[in-house]
Amino acid sequence: MSAVDIAAEERTKRQTFEIVVNGTAHEVHDETVTYEMVVALAFPGGDPAVIYSVAYRKAKGGRGTGTLVPGASVEVKKQGTSFDVTATTRS
Repeated sequence: MSAVDIAAEERTKRQTFEIVVNGTAHEVHDETVTYEMVVALAFPGGDPAVIYSVAYRKAKGGRGTGTLVPGASVEVKKQGTSFDVTATTRS
């Protein structure tokens, strides 16, 4: 990795990105947001007996809308990417 690439990566890490989770604004410091991060913001201290559905809108680059599953991630825009997280009890 070149010095230019490293500098660009460090600038990205210092930036903040405003996302909205279930109607509440949150700042994150990484352009890549994971399913687990979004669920933790929506339901702090979540219950392992619950399955969460995560839908997003206004993501960066070609992935405008979609869903996240455990282990998946999405790149967010500087401002305006939103997530809807719903909990479902296992049957």
